Amino acid sequence: MDEQAVSTRSQLVAEPANAPFPAFFLTGFSLMELLVVIAITALLTSISVSVLDKVKADGKQVICKSNLRELGRIWKQYTEDNDGRFPERGCGFSRGAVSWFHSIRDYYYPNLNLILCPMALKTAAEGARNPRMAWDNTTNLGGYYKGSYGINLWVADGSTGCNAAGPNFNTYCWRTPTVKGASYAPLLLCSQWKDTQPYPTDDPPEHENDMWTPNAEEVRRACIRRHDPYHVNVLFLDFSVDKRTIKQLWRLKWHKNWPPDYPLPVWPEWMADVPDPH
Repeated sequence: MDEQAVSTRSQLVAEPANAPFPAFFLTGFSLMELLVVIAITALLTSISVSVLDKVKADGKQVICKSNLRELGRIWKQYTEDNDGRFPERGCGFSRGAVSWFHSIRDYYYPNLNLILCPMALKTAAEGARNPRMAWDNTTNLGGYYKGSYGINLWVADGSTGCNAAGPNFNTYCWRTPTVKGASYAPLLLCSQWKDTQPYPTDDPPEHENDMWTPNAEEVRRACIRRHDPYHVNVLFLDFSVDKRTIKQLWRLKWHKNWPPDYPLPVWPEWMADVPDPH
């Protein structure tokens, strides 16, 4: 038996009978070993949190698309019950497409959460901010509503006496879902306000968290990073649902005469990572 083995055996024999562990188990970790363990634990924790956050976000996006599909079925039923037409464009806050959530209320009540994207459940008054902010509205017809989808105001069965609609509204609007190009025309989409009437000349928000402004640059209401990394979900006129990047909003067919090759705006810095639309 060599000297090292004899020494080790002597140490073991010398341990008190009631010692809980052999002495060589009680030497502990060095500082370097502890730092390595802590670093590995922190890394694994951060990876787990990131993965969990992504899973949660993906799940909310699935629910958002499911909401829009159900709203698509509701709008399909509504048009079938109304000679194949959407509601007329009204003025103020109480008629027609302006208050779309009231127009179709009987089809989704009492499931009021259907008009809420799970990524945007709280209003600004409740502490939420863009891009995950809901809107709220009380109509003249009665009732308080909270939602996070906005209707394309070009989707309406014309308009009578509404100056806000514009001079060409009755020529440009989508009166029914059975039209050519329906799969490129938005009906509802993620939005920071209940409705939007975009024009090709609209510019994007200067800053990512800008609030919408009334009757100006209305595409901005939907130009929000609602879903990672830079998407909004859209219900189209053919009642299909898909996601679009916020730059692709300028290539959707918002109304009948929307020019497909209109020059794109100058993109602000906060949109630099978003791919340019084809």
